[in-house]
Amino acid sequence: MLLPLRDLQQNFKGRGPLIHVVLDGWGIGTADETNAIHQATLPVMSRLTNGCPYTQLWTHGLHVGLPNEKDLGGSEVGHMTMGAGMIKEQGPTLIQNLFKSGEFFENPVLIRIIQNCLGQNTPLHLLGLLSNGNIHSHVDHTEAIIRHAFQAGIRRCYLHALLDGRDVGVQSALDFTESFEKLFAELKEQRAEIDYAFASGGGREAVTMDRDNNWEKVETGWKIHVQGQSENQFPTIRDAIQHFREQNPEIIDQDIPGFVIVRNGEAVGRIEDQHALIFTNFRGDRAIEFSQAVLAEDFPHFERSIRPDVMFAGMTQYDQDNEVPPDFLVGTPEVEEPFGKRILELGLKQFRLTETQKFAHVTFFYNGGYREPLDPSMENYHLIASDKISSFADQPGMQAVEISKKAVEFIYSGEYQYGLINFANADMVGHTGDFQAAVHAVETIDTALDNIVRAIDAMGGLLVITADHGNADQMLIANKNGAQEISTKHSLNPVPFLIYDPFYNGEYQLMPFGRDYNNNLSNIAATNFILLGQPVPSDLAPALFTD
Repeated sequence: MLLPLRDLQQNFKGRGPLIHVVLDGWGIGTADETNAIHQATLPVMSRLTNGCPYTQLWTHGLHVGLPNEKDLGGSEVGHMTMGAGMIKEQGPTLIQNLFKSGEFFENPVLIRIIQNCLGQNTPLHLLGLLSNGNIHSHVDHTEAIIRHAFQAGIRRCYLHALLDGRDVGVQSALDFTESFEKLFAELKEQRAEIDYAFASGGGREAVTMDRDNNWEKVETGWKIHVQGQSENQFPTIRDAIQHFREQNPEIIDQDIPGFVIVRNGEAVGRIEDQHALIFTNFRGDRAIEFSQAVLAEDFPHFERSIRPDVMFAGMTQYDQDNEVPPDFLVGTPEVEEPFGKRILELGLKQFRLTETQKFAHVTFFYNGGYREPLDPSMENYHLIASDKISSFADQPGMQAVEISKKAVEFIYSGEYQYGLINFANADMVGHTGDFQAAVHAVETIDTALDNIVRAIDAMGGLLVITADHGNADQMLIANKNGAQEISTKHSLNPVPFLIYDPFYNGEYQLMPFGRDYNNNLSNIAATNFILLGQPVPSDLAPALFTD
């Protein structure tokens, strides 16, 4: 018999730990050859999906506070929404609204940058991911800044392009670069004396955008963007992209090596003293390290030779704990009362567990803006180092086995009432575009889950399994010519949500799902409060239980 919603809290009171597992990049896609999850052998997830209370959640667009209906969800947005327990305006939404209102251009940091370039007669440099994926950046933001610089009278503006192929089509770089070349030509027609041009570039996986202390990758970015040094020199960005595609017709944009644009044998746009530099990415995790290289006086990671004295700003503040960078153009969305803080105030001990690639997500983003534990005696943030390899397709198991072992240890310890775990495999291997590696990745997760389920059985606990967005569920898509091509980006598919309860006897059910339902990640927090046997705060989105 179904229990009334008001009685469920008492039903779960005093149970063993609640373990919340996020299968990063695990969506519910079409059951065909495009779906690595469907093609995999997954006895544990199949058993749980068919035998447990189950529903599906939306993770994209308006469902998670993004500005447009078809905006892809992401790990940052997904974890922040789960932790907030409500739909918050995300960074892309805040930025879009500021551009629409014109307030963006009234930011005092941007005004100082413009004044610096005009007063010193120095260039404005823009560095960022050329993408409309709205995960790390959006080309509309870069275009708007370029047009504003032109209208303000800045004579030189140089664009250092990080190529995507991950949150967008795998070979879509020229679509974005050609649009900017047309913009530069349009502006030059209006004022012949200006110099607006591409200065350097490279794939996001080859240069600059690191989050795993791979300082060689950051150093490569430093050399091409700042010093204008590279063995790969081309007269135009089109020439660069075409050259690498001729070398390897299958190359994904994210893997294109770094390069410099030159005229008469000289780099077009080195970054030098008194110049201004804006990092146009709004997402922080892959922008922090290069920002540190620009800003830090004491910098041990590689030899910078000369660190130019530049006026530097990020689109947002990438590391709020350490105020990196100190100057930024848009505030970061914050959550005043995230889930972890709320249960800490209830006296519940918790752990967070993942590998390097997703550590910021289970800490900073899930916490809605803070990185370190509020009370280290009650919060254990445990990091397992990710493999430092060129492609996770080479090690698709990643650290799933080690994460599972540590999770089992934490569960058996009896210390914790709540634990958040992220398995990165389906997302990180999905991003490589390697289908068979993705199949192996999700099968490794399935095996890892079995050990966690056994520990939950032994301790009489509860297990929630869900995901933050899809990826490995849609690894082939039709391109604009109708042919199938590799997809490395996130999907718009829903994700699973299930509760494994060893004592389940049909006394509760979860909300139905489908396109007519608005189940989304914001509903998880209230659900978890009930599973913890705690009252649900009145400001949270409703739980996923049917009443």
